[in-house]
Amino acid sequence: MKKPIIKSELHRQIKERHDDRRDRIQNDLQKYGGEVLDSEEMKEAFQQTHHKWSTVGEHTVRVAATSVLICYVLRKMKINVNLPAVVVGSLCHDLGILGRNEKYASAKECSREHPRESLEVAREIVDEMPEKAEDIIERHMWPLGKSEAPNSLEGVIVSVADKYNAVKDIVKGSEINNTGVKNYLKAEKQKIKDRMG
Repeated sequence: MKKPIIKSELHRQIKERHDDRRDRIQNDLQKYGGEVLDSEEMKEAFQQTHHKWSTVGEHTVRVAATSVLICYVLRKMKINVNLPAVVVGSLCHDLGILGRNEKYASAKECSREHPRESLEVAREIVDEMPEKAEDIIERHMWPLGKSEAPNSLEGVIVSVADKYNAVKDIVKGSEINNTGVKNYLKAEKQKIKDRMG
C-alpha cells in the first residue's frame, strides 16, 4: 500500500510543474520571438503606458505567454498549431500602439488603426515572418471595432489571449486605483518619464 502524499510534497510537485512550464514558455518565446524581444521597439514598449496601469510591453508578454500556454493545451489534445506564428504574432500585436498620442487623434482611431501599424513594425523587425503571423497581427482586435475575424486557429488564440489579458489589466488597474498603490505607481511612472527626458 502506497503512503499518501503529504501536503508539502504535493505543493512541491505543483510548484515544480509550474516552474517547468514557465521555463518552457520563456524558452519558446526566446526561440521563436528573440528578434522581437531584443528589438528597440520592445524596449520602448516597456516605457509606454497601456490599459492605464500596465505597459505595452508587460501586456504583450502576458498575451504571448497566455497564447503559448493555450497552444500547449491544444497540442495535448492532438490539435496542431503553428507555435512560431503564435509567438511572433502575439509579441508584435500591439507594437503599432507605440507613440499612440502622436499618431492617433482618439482611442477609437488607435483601436482601429494600430493592427495595421503593428504589422508594419513586425515586418521591419522580423526577418522571416512565420506563416499566419501577419494575419494574427492584423486581425487581433476581433471581435472589436471593424476588425475582421482571424483566418486561422492561431489568430483566434492570440485574439482571445489579448482580450483575456486586457480585462485582467483593467480589473487589476481598478484594484490598484482603490489602494495606496495608485500614488506609488504614478510616482514610478513619472520617474521613468523624467529619465527619458
